[in-house]
Amino acid sequence: MKLIYIDDSGNTGKRLDDTLQPLFVLGGFIIDEDTWKHVDQEMYDIKTKYDIEELEIHSIEIMNGKKGTPYKHWDYAKKLTFFAEVLGLIGKYDLKVIYFSVKKENFKKYFQSKYGKSFEQQFNISPYLLAFSYILQIGDAYLMQEDCNGMLILDEQDEWKKPANKTFNILTTLANEPEVHVEKLLDRSFFVDSSESNMIQLADMLAYTTKRYLEIELKEMTQQKQDEREKLYNIYKESIYKPSFNYGSHSILKWLEDNIGNQTKDKPIG
Repeated sequence: MKLIYIDDSGNTGKRLDDTLQPLFVLGGFIIDEDTWKHVDQEMYDIKTKYDIEELEIHSIEIMNGKKGTPYKHWDYAKKLTFFAEVLGLIGKYDLKVIYFSVKKENFKKYFQSKYGKSFEQQFNISPYLLAFSYILQIGDAYLMQEDCNGMLILDEQDEWKKPANKTFNILTTLANEPEVHVEKLLDRSFFVDSSESNMIQLADMLAYTTKRYLEIELKEMTQQKQDEREKLYNIYKESIYKPSFNYGSHSILKWLEDNIGNQTKDKPIG
């Protein structure tokens, strides 16, 4: 059995014009159930080393030095060293990294061109749900390749838990639509409190550092900051699983539009 831990970074819901958050990433890693306890223990050991074993890791809080936490007193070099130690577990235990990114500007332009400028008022697809649906396809492709079953575990998201599980449940029953059918994942996703899961906290770090790396092309920043973002991403770059299918031509996008998104069906929106 494989466990797939997923978290998000850059989530602004259906607000697509936030210039500070131009990118949404949903990502994490795949781990064998027999390896889980070793990684969990090493996560705890690293947190203990930095005297934060009782804290939940929120990557953005560490980088921003959130007031009221030990991170406020960490210099930038210490933050980068901490990230590097935790992310080093990916290669050490041969974990597979998966993610899907959504450029919000492109998301908005695509759906506006098809359904009108006010599509957000009547449209049920968010960057989260789009990325979640692709993560199901990516995760299932890996499990098919490995010929094993898996369980999807995500950070608790009250707003998107219900539509995500609805989508998941439908996709696991579509045996007559093999292009989007999810075969190897259990028939529902599991949402857990990230404060109680070192694995979700590791997924948080992966989603966050991946987003920061991909933002290099979207934001102006110094060469030093670019280099630091690339350095963290490169720690696990070779562990990223890339499915054989093309994201842009995959049937999941049309399926989402037809079955989840456009509630007005053939009527134009706006």
